[in-house]
Amino acid sequence: MTTGSTTSAVGVVTALGSASAAWPDELWAGSMGLVDAILRSYYGVYEFTEDPACVFRIGLSEARDAVTLSDGTQIESGELIGTLHFWNEQLPRYSVEGPDLHWACAIRGQVRHSLCVLAEYIETHPDWHEVRALRGEAALSARLGALQVRRVAARYGFERVPVKASLLRRLHGLGESVVLWGLTRAFNPAAAARQPFFRDHHELWISRRTLRMHYARHPGEMPSVAIRRRQT
Repeated sequence: MTTGSTTSAVGVVTALGSASAAWPDELWAGSMGLVDAILRSYYGVYEFTEDPACVFRIGLSEARDAVTLSDGTQIESGELIGTLHFWNEQLPRYSVEGPDLHWACAIRGQVRHSLCVLAEYIETHPDWHEVRALRGEAALSARLGALQVRRVAARYGFERVPVKASLLRRLHGLGESVVLWGLTRAFNPAAAARQPFFRDHHELWISRRTLRMHYARHPGEMPSVAIRRRQT
């Protein structure tokens, strides 16, 4: 970043910190809930299940670039893909002491459960019949190197795909950092002071084939959850 943009970014962080101290939790949650709803509507992100343990929302989008995944799945630029987004209100919260083993076990279990529910949904919903891969975007501390991100993603069947750096993507990343900080402050306040404002953004992909292999269950073993019909 240039000196001017760095100064502006520091100003944003300072302003957010002041607002964080002044606004009550209820106002943060209500304000960021409204912002999140507007963004979800714009990007077509929706809740596909009524399961209270699900930590994902999903959407349909077009691939920005051509991508080749490790199982041989080749996605063309402009091809219809699925997108994964965290369902902030249903993520487990930190305790006042910060993340611990109980929290780590809870989030791991909910992510795996959510992917099982997702695997069921995309196999039964007609809008998803042609989708061959899903993309998620993770905003993580710069202290986590690409190799560590790759290892964590692989535990769930995802793979990190490098993206081409551009001014537009950097600006998009800055905007996401602002929104993510606000969502963290609203829905997981104990984590706000522990999370860096500026984070590295990573694209994590999983093919439909891999999702099915890791998370689809036999018909009699599917989790008994209510799949929500998409409103058209």
